[in-house]
Amino acid sequence: MSNSSVRPASVGPYRAVLFDIGGVVVGSPFQGIADFEVQHNLPVNYLNVAITRAGHNGAFQRLERGEVDLWSFYDAFSDQLSDPRNVAAYAKYAELRSKDFDEKSFKAPKVDGRALFHQMMSKAAVVNPCMVEAIAALRKAGYTVAALTNNFNYPSDERGQQEQDLILKETADSFLTTATTTTGTKGSGAIVMGQDQLKTLFDHFIESAILGLRKPDPAIYKKAAEIVGFKSEEIVFLDDIGANLKAAQNEGWTTIRVLLGKPRQAIEQLESTLGITLLAPESRL
Repeated sequence: MSNSSVRPASVGPYRAVLFDIGGVVVGSPFQGIADFEVQHNLPVNYLNVAITRAGHNGAFQRLERGEVDLWSFYDAFSDQLSDPRNVAAYAKYAELRSKDFDEKSFKAPKVDGRALFHQMMSKAAVVNPCMVEAIAALRKAGYTVAALTNNFNYPSDERGQQEQDLILKETADSFLTTATTTTGTKGSGAIVMGQDQLKTLFDHFIESAILGLRKPDPAIYKKAAEIVGFKSEEIVFLDDIGANLKAAQNEGWTTIRVLLGKPRQAIEQLESTLGITLLAPESRL
């Protein structure tokens, strides 16, 4: 759905800017994990270690490749996060970082995968307004702008729609004074946006769940370059995960890391890279 042919050509060596979604354009699911750990008295990063331990065939990884439906994922995610073997994995993690952790006295928690996932997605439903402004400015300047995201798709039936609406309502109840469904709602400085509306910000929305590939698999970067239609040296990519950025660098892309809670800093780096201004003065306050 590219509009690049009807916009002025971009200047300089770069022609396309690609954005990760979670932790970049919207809030970070990692913040939802961190909040869940605090609420359930779990050690810091315990759940991230559990997710990583599962490797390529973990529940979350399979969901993002479109290999399981959401309902099957919830069951598998709960089982994975509740696995007693996570305790030993976390003990090794803690030892490498010189963190205190008593493996013998710590009992593996029973984790509700659906509840955690809701909390993660609630964070990822809140848009970073400065990123939306920068994306619009890039498109106006003639750049092709795409999303490159590890994602999942809600089931297309009524139950799936209800699940998405519930997550957005939970988000709205946390940030706003009024609830929302699948349309964007603004209030109290927050914008809650549904997945379909988010897609309208971009020329291309490149999804792991559709391609059956997820970052940092090198194949997804090659496919993304093919979709946007530019050479590797013409692409700038913003992501919040180091492994994803390293894989992009290996493909010859220029990369910018978006640190948690610091989207404006990343935009300033993007402005410097491209040599253009993307944010209005009032957006820098």
